Amino acid sequence: MPNSIQGRLFLSIITFTSLLFVAVGVFIYREVNGIVIGAVDRTLHSKAQVITGLLHEENNTIELELEEVVSGEYSIPRSGHYFRVMMNGKLLAASPSLVKDSFDLDAGAPEPADEDPGEDVYASVGPAGEPIRVLRHNLSAFGMTFTIFVAESLSDSLDMISTFRRFLLLVIPSGIVIASLICLWIARQSLAPLARFSGRIETITHKNLGERIDAESETRELAGLAGSFNRMLNRLQKVFESEKRLIADASHELKTPVSVIKVQCDVVLQRERTPEEYIDAIQTIRTVSDTISMTVRDLLSLARLDSGVLSQGFAVVSLNACLGRALEMTKPFAEKRHLQVIAALGDDVAIPGNSESLTEAFLNILENGVKYNREYGVLELTASGSGAHAVVSIKDTGVGMGKEDQARIFDRFYRADAARNSDGTGLGLSIAKAIIDAHGGAIALESEPGKGTSFTVTLPVNRHMIETGTA
Repeated sequence: MPNSIQGRLFLSIITFTSLLFVAVGVFIYREVNGIVIGAVDRTLHSKAQVITGLLHEENNTIELELEEVVSGEYSIPRSGHYFRVMMNGKLLAASPSLVKDSFDLDAGAPEPADEDPGEDVYASVGPAGEPIRVLRHNLSAFGMTFTIFVAESLSDSLDMISTFRRFLLLVIPSGIVIASLICLWIARQSLAPLARFSGRIETITHKNLGERIDAESETRELAGLAGSFNRMLNRLQKVFESEKRLIADASHELKTPVSVIKVQCDVVLQRERTPEEYIDAIQTIRTVSDTISMTVRDLLSLARLDSGVLSQGFAVVSLNACLGRALEMTKPFAEKRHLQVIAALGDDVAIPGNSESLTEAFLNILENGVKYNREYGVLELTASGSGAHAVVSIKDTGVGMGKEDQARIFDRFYRADAARNSDGTGLGLSIAKAIIDAHGGAIALESEPGKGTSFTVTLPVNRHMIETGTA
């Protein structure tokens, strides 16, 4: 039970309830005991006052009109109601109930009385061996010192208290048992929506990943959890569909070159060929193999980026150094297409990240500008620091693209209509965007058919490294 929410909830409630029942029972018992004993003490005080009022002096003699008090309960031997009056330490009067017993009413540990500071009360044992409550009242009058003892049996009162104690000992455990059952029922009912929620979650698999939990029909406590779970399902579904699309696109992209290799091999093996024909076939297979190798390489790069490995262990790198290396690798391709490359790099800035990955991202964007540029066109690269960010702009004078292509240009294996017959895997810009995102940056584009395309990359700057000169 301690390992379950229901068990912990039940144990917590029943422990609190049990302690509360016991505490209330002890409090009530003490209060009832005090009320009963207090009632006895008030009765003793009243009787002591009555006896005090019966004392008077007549003909220089102190007299006590016993006929006022010796009747009734004080006249029955050992009735449990007693009094004794001492004058200057000598016996002046005693109740007939004592039957001339020498019993000492003064035995016991005194307690201050609530009714009169001059009175003491204490518990003792009566002539019949019964428990009694004794009140001692000290009085000075008529030039004499009087001590009045009044006693009452506690047998009835203690029986009443004992009966009430037995009642509590029966009611409290019964109440705890009843409360335990109620707590168990409450715990089960309270957690029933969670069990139903869990049951609905278990029905969702990869086959019905599009299903969602109805957050509005859930209890208020589970509505937020249901919303979070639905958002998690949205992310999982997006990733799952992306992976399915990636597998389908990769299969499609690899199917054609593999088919070319197979067909080329089948044709060559049909009959004897000249050495030149064998060389041509091998060169074709080599070219197609390079395409497959490039696709596999890009897929591995995407897998590495998706796994989050890139975002671990960033160092501080020079932005201009990354751009410079990317430009150097791009120039041979630009020269083949007679492109004019214009680079305007401002003051160097420090970027927290991975130097090789950033170089790869800029290289992919630059190669895109070379592939889809017009011959004798212009490829322009600018870089500058702007506040807490560095901004890199790469513009070309190529074919451009429409709004539909712009919305999907960063999708994996997507190539615009104008680029269908161009070399490439359709993964370059996807890889570039994944790298920029991993560095906490952003990439945007502006394009118009026939007027070229402009990519803008924004990356966070490590200002501390710039100020300390460690960039």
